[in-house]
Amino acid sequence: MPADHGMSGVELLWGDGERPSRGPKPKLTLERIVTAAIGIADAEGLAAVSMQRVAAELGYTAMSLYRYVPGKEQLVEVMVDVAAGWPPELPGEHGWRAELEAWVRALWALYQRHPWALEVRITGAPRGPHHLAWFEAALGPLARAGLREDEQVSGATFLLGAVRQLATIGIDITRAREAVGHTAAQAEADYLTVLRRYVTADRFPHLSRLVEAGIFDNPDLADEGLDLDLHFGIQRLLDGIEVHLTRG
Repeated sequence: MPADHGMSGVELLWGDGERPSRGPKPKLTLERIVTAAIGIADAEGLAAVSMQRVAAELGYTAMSLYRYVPGKEQLVEVMVDVAAGWPPELPGEHGWRAELEAWVRALWALYQRHPWALEVRITGAPRGPHHLAWFEAALGPLARAGLREDEQVSGATFLLGAVRQLATIGIDITRAREAVGHTAAQAEADYLTVLRRYVTADRFPHLSRLVEAGIFDNPDLADEGLDLDLHFGIQRLLDGIEVHLTRG
């Protein structure tokens, strides 16, 4: 249905203001507009999304889109929530840790599918139906673990922040590497060259020991590094929650 011109992205996501109308269904819908916009962002990045570009993709004029979404700001807000989709069913029979691990892996995969979503600034707590569903999915295991209500919110917020920030680092590194035509292995080799040239034991004693131990020498780990970092960090966080719970 055509939207009220002043509707926010949240109101569009929840269908506020939609009115049933008689006659045939319109060929252009908010769903079609958002799906086209997500396709453009996935293929070319968020910067390529504009009301005119989306309209052209659908075979309409930009003015036609404004009947359904007030502007790009609201369109992007809807895009991010819709692209998130619904969270996966978590393996509850394996305990709260396994549930949270599955949640983290699913969120990580989401950001790999839609890296442009990381460019959208977070301006507050989740409000759209899909983002609230992801929040709910994280709160469940934390509640079953035995955390207090405020601790559940803190735990879910930290997990989201950790995954999002590490994914952002990974996407930024990948884009910078691709801009100069380097593979992950080549970038890792360049980094190792810098370390060997400038890292000395007197100035960087801990880092130099890692260089000497060959920690940065394995090119096969170049594409897996952040995945390993994420796994290590999340496991230690979950360990910390367990210790916290045993202390009462």
